[in-house]
Amino acid sequence: MNSDLEKLIELEKVDREILRLTEEVATLPKRVAAIEEKLADDKTAVETAKAAIKSNEANRRKLEGEIQGFNQKIVKYREQSSSVKTNDEYRALMHEVEFSEKQIGECETKILELMITLEAEEKALKAAEAALKVEVAEVEKEKGQARVRTAEDEKLLADLAGKREGLRTGVTDSSLAHYDRVLGRRKSAVAEARSQKCMACFVMMRPQTWEDVRTNEQIITCGSCGRIFYYDPANEPPAEAPPAKKKAKSQTSAAQTETEPETAPAP
Repeated sequence: MNSDLEKLIELEKVDREILRLTEEVATLPKRVAAIEEKLADDKTAVETAKAAIKSNEANRRKLEGEIQGFNQKIVKYREQSSSVKTNDEYRALMHEVEFSEKQIGECETKILELMITLEAEEKALKAAEAALKVEVAEVEKEKGQARVRTAEDEKLLADLAGKREGLRTGVTDSSLAHYDRVLGRRKSAVAEARSQKCMACFVMMRPQTWEDVRTNEQIITCGSCGRIFYYDPANEPPAEAPPAKKKAKSQTSAAQTETEPETAPAP
């Protein structure tokens, strides 16, 4: 095989792998961000549970403040009742006392309900925090794997860069310039020739070009896409078998009639 052709075939394999690894490394921040998004729902569940508990505590404090206020009113009304002069005034004060006591009872009922709710909210918080802990561990594991993969890719890229430089050094300037030019336009610069056509753009080639390509002894490019041809006989489809010959018609057998029987003469 032509020396330039052999090196260019290998060079394109290296360039493709370098491109793949470079793109993979570049996507690491996005991969990490996508992994961390898995925590969003669990974090939201924890924050929601904490907010519910905080609201519960605030409501209980408010109700406790209201109870304190009603108790102060009761003390004041009872003190005033000792100095009233009429029954109507006394009944009015007792009515206020009863109303305040009723309000205290309602507040205490609400506090009890909130305390029952708080128990459920605290359980929900513990469950959410446990789920988040498990998910964090899984996410950190995935992030670690992503970083390890990236480190491996970067090492491979360094090795491939050295291999690429060695291959390019061994190719003639004109062949290398054509390779680079086509690679920049087409993202690939080498194409297999098979069944007398370019396997990249599928344009047929002239018979003489096909014969020359099959030797792999020179740099031949596709007249349509410009890619450099190589030929691999192992990939060439087998030639079609010639059509089977039709069997010769059976000869007219004497068995049909060896001799036609003679017709007897008329009397």
